[in-house]
Amino acid sequence: MNILNTAPLVTTTPVIPAQAGIQKDTGFRSLPRTRYGVKPGMTKRIILVSSCIISLLIPLFCLAPAQSSGEVVERIVALVNNEVITLSELEEAGAYFFRDLRETTLPSEREAKLKGAQKEILTQLIENKLLEQEIKKRKVEVPERDVDAAIDEIMRENRLNENELKRALAKDGLTYTAYRKRIRDGLGKMRLVNREIKSKLVLKEEDLRKIYQENLKDYIDPLEVKVQQIFLPVPERATGEQSEQTRKEAETLLERIRGGEDFAQLARAHSRGPEASEGGVLGFFKEKELVPELEGPAFALKKGEVSGLIQGRDGYHILRVLDRKGGEPKSFAEVQNKIRDEKLKEESDQKFKEWIKALKEKAYIEIKL
Repeated sequence: MNILNTAPLVTTTPVIPAQAGIQKDTGFRSLPRTRYGVKPGMTKRIILVSSCIISLLIPLFCLAPAQSSGEVVERIVALVNNEVITLSELEEAGAYFFRDLRETTLPSEREAKLKGAQKEILTQLIENKLLEQEIKKRKVEVPERDVDAAIDEIMRENRLNENELKRALAKDGLTYTAYRKRIRDGLGKMRLVNREIKSKLVLKEEDLRKIYQENLKDYIDPLEVKVQQIFLPVPERATGEQSEQTRKEAETLLERIRGGEDFAQLARAHSRGPEASEGGVLGFFKEKELVPELEGPAFALKKGEVSGLIQGRDGYHILRVLDRKGGEPKSFAEVQNKIRDEKLKEESDQKFKEWIKALKEKAYIEIKL
């Protein structure tokens, strides 16, 4: 007996537009959804990424020293007010990115893509430098206990103790003291953005309700039905007489159910499916999970209703729906916080872009790349 629909599901992978001719999946490292994260493919290599501290901040990609194809001749690549960004800083920030490009792009495309990548990373370094300057200007402080808490969280999420963390940092040429400074800097940026942007955003309930009403379909869980069945198989080489006898037996059981007899007891006594000992309970199913001849009747039934006699590929089925869930929009109260968080992120992202743009316009920035 096969009641599950085993047809393969068709899935699609979204394509993210490239910037500067660079595909994102071979570009900036996408870290696991932890606050700080571990770089994929690296054994316990610890990475501090500004954007993992707060999604509004621009990412700096790794702590490891650059592994460039040749020796870096030091020079200034940008001036930001009275501070400089050097070529070695640029190479360090984009080390893994540049290495991937060198290893995965065609020689004819490599130079153009590397230049595009350098410009993109330099833009992010400039924005980070502006944030660091604002932190000093506004005297944003991060207590040692907050740095301790952040590092504790990193170790917990990455299943490391302090000694393992220090060894991993040392492997990447970074001291524990330097790492703590990077954590502190990241927390400072988070606090700065929270103070300058998030704390000033006000979301009214009426606006959240409007979003809810306009996007009801997004708050619907897939419909699921909990199915109970009685199954009487027809042997593969059964004669017409045998098949008819099975059908009559099934019809008799259906009449007894409609006459008020307990479905579960009849299933235990007469069903020949593997779930008979459980009273015929199959469990919950979503659409496309049952074979077509059972899916239609199962999803058409209301809670407590019993189907007619269903002739399947292997025999006769009688279905009963024990429960239904999903298929209806969740209440506003259930999704209010989710809507608020999504809207807050959307507005924060926009305000951050505007704020960074204003900082750039007021700053002296000279690019020498």
